[in-house]
Amino acid sequence: MKQKSLKLLFLYLLTIAYGANCKVGHWMGNATSDPVVSTLFNTRMLLLMKGTYATDNPLDFTEYNNGTGTFYKDPSGDPAFNLAGLPKAYNLPIYIDIGEVRISSKLQEGVGGLSQIRTAAQAKAFWNYIAPNREVFCTQPYTLNSNTCSQQNGIYKMIQFLNGEGAEYPSNDPTAGTSDGQPSQYYYTGTYIRNLVTVWGNSPGVTLSTVTFFDNYGINGFNIVPRLAYPAGTVDKSTYPLIFPLLYSMQTGEADMDFKPGYEPYIFEVRMNLKENLMIHSIAATDGSNAATLISISDWHTNHAGQSDIGGGLLSRSRTIYPSSASSLEVTNGTGSLTHYLAIYRAAEPHADLLKKLPLIASPARNGVVKFKYINPGLHTMYCLADTAYVDGFPDTIVGTPLTFSAPENGNMGTISLTYSCP
Repeated sequence: MKQKSLKLLFLYLLTIAYGANCKVGHWMGNATSDPVVSTLFNTRMLLLMKGTYATDNPLDFTEYNNGTGTFYKDPSGDPAFNLAGLPKAYNLPIYIDIGEVRISSKLQEGVGGLSQIRTAAQAKAFWNYIAPNREVFCTQPYTLNSNTCSQQNGIYKMIQFLNGEGAEYPSNDPTAGTSDGQPSQYYYTGTYIRNLVTVWGNSPGVTLSTVTFFDNYGINGFNIVPRLAYPAGTVDKSTYPLIFPLLYSMQTGEADMDFKPGYEPYIFEVRMNLKENLMIHSIAATDGSNAATLISISDWHTNHAGQSDIGGGLLSRSRTIYPSSASSLEVTNGTGSLTHYLAIYRAAEPHADLLKKLPLIASPARNGVVKFKYINPGLHTMYCLADTAYVDGFPDTIVGTPLTFSAPENGNMGTISLTYSCP
């Protein structure tokens, strides 16, 4: 017994003497003084989810529709609207339930809008599951009972989701376990939207709260996810729905989806043009009368004329941001306009495609100095875009002469200052 006590005392003294310098195993096999538990958390990548066309300074709902605060309306083809009880844009409750976010480095397998992926095994091989947890955001409570949004601080996250800051989404660093080597190139981002409810609408003879549910609670509005799955007029619905996932595919001339190994913290930004492009639509009954009036996404991409499908107008774009190499950008603008955007693309992006997708970064063309928080190294072109041909919040016209400029390779968050007039 005495010998055992001496052994325990020896171990205790050894711990006191060397504990401060104790080394534990690292995931790469290297010695480190970090606690073992530290390797279980993602402290390197910050995934930010944005629900805005603009990366920076998005329009407030009070500035909607050139400052009127009213929703855009589908201008033609829909049955007459039933606008009873229609709120201003800033009073519309919105609830969104995102199941997960994935990325993929497999370029060829994703060609054709994921049409080659037909089985669960193929999907598992194709995707990298960087953010497998469900997140629920809401502009206001939808019940006083216990609910997922309040448990996840979803009201605050919705503010960040819509104000340009971006809501933090729990994630795993896809480069974890690698400390050197070349960057990993990814080409696709999939955001799996389970539910998206706009809390207003009218349907003859229907109490909406008995047919629309969010987080298992009845809601007096429409879940527009089924409406956004396919463009208006789609006949063949055997293809992947456009909303599950909401897919970003890197196109010609684009970059900004490289994930670097090492230890430098970085941001992965995923965004969609939800906030600025809400529009009132109506759906036709079989006799041509109004079966429903609801708020969904603008039909800027595929004209909607009363069909049950209203998809194609919600887009996504992603980028990685390494603050040590990125710069900030300040643009001294002209008089400013609520219907124009400063939109910046990679210089190599084809001119013909610019109005069919989201810019790399964008901001409303506000008066005075317009600030962009991050711009990655390389050659970029800035355009003045206007929402004039089809007024719906989605810019459709290039105005004036574009400006091409370069961001340095190691910006270290230094400021690039430019002068540009828009409009």
